[in-house]
Amino acid sequence: MHPITFIELIHTWGMILSLAGIVLGPFILNLGMTRKSTPSSLFFLTLGGVIALTGVIGLSMSFKQGESKLKAALQGPVGKPLDMSFTELASGNQGSLATWSGKVVLLQFWASWNDDASPPMRELEQVLAELGGSDLAVVALSDEPRDVLLAQPSVPQGLVRGTFELETLPMPLRGMAVMRPVSVLIDQQGIVRGVFVGRRTATFLADQIREYL
Repeated sequence: MHPITFIELIHTWGMILSLAGIVLGPFILNLGMTRKSTPSSLFFLTLGGVIALTGVIGLSMSFKQGESKLKAALQGPVGKPLDMSFTELASGNQGSLATWSGKVVLLQFWASWNDDASPPMRELEQVLAELGGSDLAVVALSDEPRDVLLAQPSVPQGLVRGTFELETLPMPLRGMAVMRPVSVLIDQQGIVRGVFVGRRTATFLADQIREYL
């Protein structure tokens, strides 16, 4: 079993047991109050109180953990390294973002099912003309087959192209890339600093990149 799956399983059972404690606690307390024997009554009252209190504490902790997971999901990949696979168009080999370690990377996805399926080559060309150099890599990835991309007209010099499959994108980038192009800005340490959904102007992209060069 994957470690993350195991942890999620424990978290789920923790919530179930906490809810069970909250439900059973008052029942046992009531049972203790109806007992005629003082020792027996004290035992059930203590047991019921401990179970109910444990259930409340456990449920509170579960909600806090769920809240932190929700915040992480909403934040997406920003502030984290990005791990994904793609195929380099020129060589046909498996590509890796580690190739550009120490550089700022503008990674742009577009797909054939996007509302605006035409690749934003003009914007990327302007970004390269303004900021292109040894400290910047601009990578454009498409879901189109490699032979289709190779048959397209010439692209801006310095632009790295490749193909990707939607399933290889980590969430929530996978959901973002379905309807519109998505641009991801990665700093020189390999950390995602920005995710921009939709087609953006060259001026906007250049302003975002310049901060990390």
